[in-house]
Amino acid sequence: MNWYVIPGAFALLLAVSGTATLRTGWVPHRLRHRVRRVALHGWAQVLMAGSFGLQSAGGFAGEPATGSAVGLIAVLTMLAALVLLLVSQLGPRDE
Repeated sequence: MNWYVIPGAFALLLAVSGTATLRTGWVPHRLRHRVRRVALHGWAQVLMAGSFGLQSAGGFAGEPATGSAVGLIAVLTMLAALVLLLVSQLGPRDE
């Protein structure tokens, strides 16, 4: 099995969800009681989608060093997205 398909599917799912959150303010039902800053949550999902996209693109890198560098950037991007997700659950609720 090609392991670039799974992160690519996650990237597509998160990109659609993040875009829907940014455009309409829609948050999945299981997260509605936690998310306090909807726009920040949407941007975090889009950033996480980019991270999964980078992981998927790292499989196409010809050089092992290039693939490792892309993987490192993907991990750092994922950590930044997780911090944004945490911050979107703190503070006053957007109205």
